[in-house]
Amino acid sequence: MATNVSTALLTDRYELTMLDAALRSGVAERRAVFEVFARSLPPGRRYGVFAGTGRLVPAIEEFRFGPAEIEFLESEEIVSEETLEWLEDFRFSGMIDAYREGECYFPGSPVVTVEGSFGEAVLLETLVLSVTNFDSAVAAAASRMVGAAAGRAIIEMGARRTNEQAAVGAARAAYLAGFASTSVLEAGRTYGIPTAGTAAHAFVLAHDDERAAFEAQLDAMGLGTTILVDTFDTRQAIETAVRLARSRGAKGPGAIRLDSGDLLQETRSARVLLDDLGAAETGIVVTGDLDEYAIAALARCPADAYGVGTRLVTGSGAPTAGFVYKLVAVGSKGVSAELHPVEKLSPFKHNLGGRKRAYRWIDEEGSARVELILPAGSEPDDVGMPAGWQARELQQRLMTDGRPERLPSLLDAREHHRWAVRELGPEAFDLRPGAPLIPTRYAGGSSFGADGVTALEDARPGRHANRDGSSGATALLVVDVQRDFCEGGSLAVDGGNEVAERIAEMLVRDRGTYAAVVASRDWHIDPGRHFAPLGEAPDFLTTWPVHCVAGSEGAELHPLLKTAKFDAVFHKGEQEAAYSAFEGRDENGTPLSSWLSDRGIEKLVVCGLTTDFCVRATVLDARQQGYAVRVLLPLTAGVDAGTTAEAISLMAEAGAELEGTELAGAVLSAPLQASGDGEQ
Repeated sequence: MATNVSTALLTDRYELTMLDAALRSGVAERRAVFEVFARSLPPGRRYGVFAGTGRLVPAIEEFRFGPAEIEFLESEEIVSEETLEWLEDFRFSGMIDAYREGECYFPGSPVVTVEGSFGEAVLLETLVLSVTNFDSAVAAAASRMVGAAAGRAIIEMGARRTNEQAAVGAARAAYLAGFASTSVLEAGRTYGIPTAGTAAHAFVLAHDDERAAFEAQLDAMGLGTTILVDTFDTRQAIETAVRLARSRGAKGPGAIRLDSGDLLQETRSARVLLDDLGAAETGIVVTGDLDEYAIAALARCPADAYGVGTRLVTGSGAPTAGFVYKLVAVGSKGVSAELHPVEKLSPFKHNLGGRKRAYRWIDEEGSARVELILPAGSEPDDVGMPAGWQARELQQRLMTDGRPERLPSLLDAREHHRWAVRELGPEAFDLRPGAPLIPTRYAGGSSFGADGVTALEDARPGRHANRDGSSGATALLVVDVQRDFCEGGSLAVDGGNEVAERIAEMLVRDRGTYAAVVASRDWHIDPGRHFAPLGEAPDFLTTWPVHCVAGSEGAELHPLLKTAKFDAVFHKGEQEAAYSAFEGRDENGTPLSSWLSDRGIEKLVVCGLTTDFCVRATVLDARQQGYAVRVLLPLTAGVDAGTTAEAISLMAEAGAELEGTELAGAVLSAPLQASGDGEQ
């Protein structure tokens, strides 16, 4: 779909200045081949998803320098008069090959190949990278979320967290990867994606009361609408919504939406209430800064659909695909000129020269086994493919002589991605950090290595061994050992000071055995009903006394730990309840899961406060995300014997290794009395 607006200035200045100099030297007319590839996958990712060609091809068609673009270049004196004349007649006239949209990709494989004169091909670098890097990043994140959702629908709703035009591209990429719908109307108009959306908290707040808001919504949007029920009192809101829907002839509204609080518990409670009210067919939509890990953690909750925004379209959830655009071959003037490989030799940024073709080896059972990169002119059979295996060529022609070929539809790309992920096998749905699911191999030709077949190195940036030399990086995670949770604090638990002392001694003795040592802490700014309202007694399950207020003395780590050299400290609970350390972010805004993944952490040792709340939540999240977990029970303390016993059982069932269970048994024989009880 053409944009009808020139895309020629959606580029970097240096591409025009390179063209200007190349026209002077004569290099601009040389035949050239550029390839787009990723040197590695984002940290922790096992596969990438290629997307964006459906937006890229129309953008290249509109890469023209009209009077307005020429006037700007002339006024800024960016290029010479001769180059301006050249640009007035410019249209891309070369060839482009690329992976199919929705295809999974791996390091080193050319996802796009651009061939033409050097002058015209060099101009496309920024446009090609800006579209494919963003769309592929979103598609990869969306694919992981779809896998974690295990068949439950996901609504894309990230428009308010990114650029208005990027929002349309993000909606397209997410739908390609399996999302069910989008909130962005322009994406619906342009690409035919189903749209969804009803009302926000502001709609409820604008009415005199919740009942009036729900009545207006049901009357305007119909009984199938989704009602947001957590503005005030969730239970009361659900009862009101069901009662109003029933008065209009339905058993309940189409769905309710939950956007805050402990989503796992809130969803379970909502389902029980809806069923008790006779609204068994009313669905539950869960939203609120979800990513693939949060969705996986909610696998046991009775949600029917999820809404995802921030973590899909921003860098924390959708790290860049890391594509680069590199010249790999040049020739003399003319489309039939012989090509000669060229390659960059910089340390850590070396790329192999020569035009290449990409294949995927598929075994007898239909599973992907190897990403094979061949020099142009070679065939897969030339490199000893195992008997019974097949080679599937990955690139297809997008443009010939500057004219677009017929592209698959968005629905075709969506189906291709679903098939491509299945081809990778069940490990594609494993969220644990690790190496790419299949290796990339280069075969044949001198520019591919003297041995003929060379496997890429393990592309896991930041991966390292433990400091004791063992394999598989392990981090120590100290959970919420803060002054307010220890004796003398506003929400203290008996044994908190002793836990702090034991952890401090361990850090002195054993710190060198861990690849990283990190801590979490509550850091409340305005957590809403997480703090019991003034004059209302806390229930010590969902509401608590005021504690760990951001910047206060009570929010600081225990004095015995203040001198500990933590590699990072993660704050959680600024605006809402937060129990798991995996809800925290460091001073740069990096989520704990991303921080650990970036450093190749695969195992966690957990201790802190308290066993039955934040330690439990952290351990369960860690296991859900695939980490091997060991809990140092002697370095924890619980609020209550009953909830501590339940927490220990849950952590064991989740597969965590529990160290010191004999001590835990002794502790549980004498119920703890918290000083005012404890959130943790």
